[in-house]
Amino acid sequence: MNTIGLSQRIEEIELALARMFESSKAPTVSAYQEGPSTYLTLSWVVETGRDTTLDARCVATVKLVDAQIDRYAALETAKRRVVQDRLKDLVRRHVDASRARPGSADNCSVELEADDALFDVPDEPYSML
Repeated sequence: MNTIGLSQRIEEIELALARMFESSKAPTVSAYQEGPSTYLTLSWVVETGRDTTLDARCVATVKLVDAQIDRYAALETAKRRVVQDRLKDLVRRHVDASRARPGSADNCSVELEADDALFDVPDEPYSML
């Protein structure tokens, strides 16, 4: 797939992640390439005040390797949606697990790597697992 097509598919994942968490301000999602990996970083506000420089933010960083992005890009639209839902579920579980640890209720910064199985989407009916 050409570079434009791949960047559109990455943006598609970014938009899906941006709608994941409730935030008093617009969440931000960015992507950057480092070697054979792409990192997607989602940041959202969990607490805000008059001075916005003191906003409390959560951050989730997801690492995808080039082969995973190529697999995602080759999928038809409905299957890409399944992968997006799986990815959102993975991020949510990691954030929730991070915050559930004793003494870490305010800890909501996570880093994770996407597993190849995330991109295995059989023909209908689609499964979230």
